[in-house]
Amino acid sequence: MRFTKFFLAIALVASSSVAFGQGITTASMNGTVTDESGGPLPGAVISAVHGPTGTQFSAVAREDGRYNLRNMRVGGPYTVTATMTGFAAQKRSELFLQLGEDETVNFKMTVEAIEESLVVVASADPLINSSKTGAAANISEESIETLPALSRGIEDLARTSAYFNDFDSNGGVSSLSVAGRNNRYNNLLIDGAVNNDLFGLAANGNPGGQAEAQPISLEAIKEVQLVIAPYDVRQGGFTGGGVNAVTKSGSNDFSGSVFHFFRDDAFVGDIDDREVGTFEETQSGVSVGGPIIKDKVFFFASAELRRKDTPTGWAIRPDGDNSGTGQNFGRYDEAVLFTETLRNRYGYEPGSFDEQTRNTDSDNYFVRIDANLSPEHRLTFRHNYIDAENVILFPGSFTYNFPNNGYLFPNETNSTVVQLNSTFGDIYNEFRLSYQTIKDRRTGLGEPFPWIEIENLPGGGEFEVGTERFSTRNALDQDIIEITNDLTFFRGAHTFTVGTHNELFTFDNLFIREAFGAYQFNSLDDFVNGWVEQFDYSFSATSDPNQSAKFDAQMLGFYFGDQWAVNPDFNLTLGLRLDIPLFPDDPSRNPQSEAEFGYRTDETASGNEVWSPRVGFNWDINGDTVHQLRGGIGIFSGRTPYVWISNQYGNTGIDFQRVQARVSGGVSEDNHIPFEPDPFNQPETIPGVRTLTNEIDLIDPDFEMPQLLRANIAYDTKLPFYNLIATAEILYSKTENDILYQNLNLVENSERAFDGRPTYGRVNSNLTDVIFLTNHSKGDQISYNLKLERPFMDNWNASVSYLYGESETLNDGTSSQAVSNWRFNEVTGDPNNPTLAPSDYDVEHRLNATFAYRFASNTLVSLYYNAQSGRPYSTVFNGDVNGDGQFSNDLLYVPASADEVIIDRGTWEEFNAYIEADEGLRNARGSIVERNASREPWRHALDLRLAQDVKFSRYKFQITLDIFNFMNLIDDNAGRVRYTVNNAVSPIQYRGVDDATGKPIYRIQFSDPDARFQTDDLRSRWRGQLGLRFSF
Repeated sequence: MRFTKFFLAIALVASSSVAFGQGITTASMNGTVTDESGGPLPGAVISAVHGPTGTQFSAVAREDGRYNLRNMRVGGPYTVTATMTGFAAQKRSELFLQLGEDETVNFKMTVEAIEESLVVVASADPLINSSKTGAAANISEESIETLPALSRGIEDLARTSAYFNDFDSNGGVSSLSVAGRNNRYNNLLIDGAVNNDLFGLAANGNPGGQAEAQPISLEAIKEVQLVIAPYDVRQGGFTGGGVNAVTKSGSNDFSGSVFHFFRDDAFVGDIDDREVGTFEETQSGVSVGGPIIKDKVFFFASAELRRKDTPTGWAIRPDGDNSGTGQNFGRYDEAVLFTETLRNRYGYEPGSFDEQTRNTDSDNYFVRIDANLSPEHRLTFRHNYIDAENVILFPGSFTYNFPNNGYLFPNETNSTVVQLNSTFGDIYNEFRLSYQTIKDRRTGLGEPFPWIEIENLPGGGEFEVGTERFSTRNALDQDIIEITNDLTFFRGAHTFTVGTHNELFTFDNLFIREAFGAYQFNSLDDFVNGWVEQFDYSFSATSDPNQSAKFDAQMLGFYFGDQWAVNPDFNLTLGLRLDIPLFPDDPSRNPQSEAEFGYRTDETASGNEVWSPRVGFNWDINGDTVHQLRGGIGIFSGRTPYVWISNQYGNTGIDFQRVQARVSGGVSEDNHIPFEPDPFNQPETIPGVRTLTNEIDLIDPDFEMPQLLRANIAYDTKLPFYNLIATAEILYSKTENDILYQNLNLVENSERAFDGRPTYGRVNSNLTDVIFLTNHSKGDQISYNLKLERPFMDNWNASVSYLYGESETLNDGTSSQAVSNWRFNEVTGDPNNPTLAPSDYDVEHRLNATFAYRFASNTLVSLYYNAQSGRPYSTVFNGDVNGDGQFSNDLLYVPASADEVIIDRGTWEEFNAYIEADEGLRNARGSIVERNASREPWRHALDLRLAQDVKFSRYKFQITLDIFNFMNLIDDNAGRVRYTVNNAVSPIQYRGVDDATGKPIYRIQFSDPDARFQTDDLRSRWRGQLGLRFSF
């Protein structure tokens, strides 16, 4: 039945052809006006009319004959006319403008009294253009409509650039990494307004991202620009990449669409002879646009509703039982004992063993109004609303999280933008005001209960149950005001821009982790006996049990830029930008911090100026737009996620108390921490066990926002066949300022560990951690990119690119908590001074290709292919080798031979085979393996779209069929997505040193090399999606 539905969908798309037989926010324009001899014609009037709306843009040629039109609508067609008394009028028509493009249109006027009219069909993707300098790409409306799009989100579009890597988070949510950088370092603009998750909790970097909401409906997007090294100083706020999207607007003609996309388990393939669990996703919506007052006021509105039920991919069954859905975690007998103890002894229901279903709902509403107030003033108002909710469940191959260990994440986002574009003679002004509110709430599933972890299950592995440890007290409100003004004027061959961009934030962050208590048991037997190995608990030290961290922040930006047309073939872009972060609110003061560690908790990194000079160039080598050399160099500065700043406000050691207790010397009847099942009556001290209290987070007063030196050099050329354009480009980035986390409560001991690494104790044995955020200037990234591209013309387009990249960092900042960013940064020696290693986001090899062909019968075939190296990962001990109090950051010592270690549970032969199967470990024999020395398997993805249009009059009916991971439809073993959790694996538990021999004791947690990786159960299958659309 499942395949029947799928092939019926194919037949529906194919048969419809037989049955019917049919099938930054603006752009600019520049040029010169001359007479027949080439002399300038000052005073000539240039008028451009945007056909769909009748909007007029006018300019007068200056003394040197140059003219400029700014703040023009993206798209077209435009009709451009040049007039001057005594000369014949000249007209250019069918011109289309891309986002950020500065199109050159020159006029040579004659004295003949005959109007000259020329139809110019502009390229849909003007890759060779004088305004192009740095690494960038544009995605047109045509491409948006033709690309296979699984989530119908910006990630589906951005992945077509070799620099923008869809680095899914642990096989789950898509997140864009650019040039080997953390996705939190990207900047997303919609209609020129910042639309990031600026606080930095969402894996994909979008507001509402934790609820898996898209920041805006794809139906509302007209065009997208991807930038990596824009030398225009108006663009800032990122050290990764920038995504600039502009939304659709109405016109003088009413138009609209109704659409529905659907997929369920009948459109999903099997894997290892297992059917997928309960799965269904629908995306339904409507859009409409048109005139309110012809040629004056226009509207566009859209609504999109998404409903998604996704299987978790895991279940617990007896070994060898493949009767149900989901991969089998096993450990069935242990799970029965564990859950029955929870139910019978504590009255707590942990949930079912069966594969579970995650529910995701998302509603998105958008409205935009454009008004031509006068020929000199144009006003835009738009509002975007998101209401989303996501149930998050996350069992895996090593850790099985029972259903009631999941959590619910609702989000509500409102974003309003008002923009006024004005012309005052030869001066252009763009003013923009935006206001955004983001409300996130996170609550655990099931009844409140302490979080429990059971370690050392048979064959390794863990159980987790109870209220998820970070969801006990968790809520966030963000209010963001943005004010931007850009003033542009012209002097001869220079286009000057003076501007300011200011972001004003208010954050209210409630985060008290483990507020119901968190208990770790070394074994299932210990749990049955009630013997706890480690206990963690946090609570408010004020009268408010829901004490939150509230603070304001501002990011003020000022810039001056010059676009200099040195001659008709050579253009320079120069500029200087100043950004100033301000934190007017002081955290609470803790005198202990200043006395013991020399830093005040109430002193912030406020007012530290960041200067960003840039210069870019574009050279049309022969003046015929066939060979183009472009590039530049400059400083790019961004912002840290404000959650990293919030850590200082929330962890002063005054407002909150943290209890951490761990048994030393092994758990026994006489040496353990008692378990308290009441989530609202957790102990603040543990008799007989050393209890650490308080965590303090500090930020260096001289801390500067992320900053790097970035340069590129590129050569573009039009090939003499198939309208192909070839590009060769080198992109280089050098870290100037990035994050470095240190634990000031560590002191180095004189003793060394068995493998020579230093060991540590605590400065203050009553404190947990004192985390200090400061800067470093180490690390760089380089990438080499070769690309062939054919813009859409003659009914088809194509592109293929290959990228080789290397990226080295000290710390990738993968967590939201200061202590986690420190403790999960794997180290070979000193955890406060990590060494350079490949970034978690390092790509190495990537091959990327697209193809689309529209047949005369109105049938479209579109393909997207991607092949890339697997993500790097580290191999670490499960255990604390260096005494820093952390159990997952010590990189593995790889023995050269069997006589170096004592194997506990397992054999040397098994461990040795594991080492030989991992190139990173194999190359590290006799030493500590480097961070990210190993790589996951390569990933391959081929996505297909088939679309059939049926047109009658001005109406169009479209049927689409998208098939994702198409190779898996052809070959059951192809298209597998295999990954490591959090870029790290722990095959060995460190059990200390044998007193008699001095050798380390290695307990094998797993020895099968295949166990390093989890298989993404859903992404590893082919998936089909049927779409229906009616438009007019």
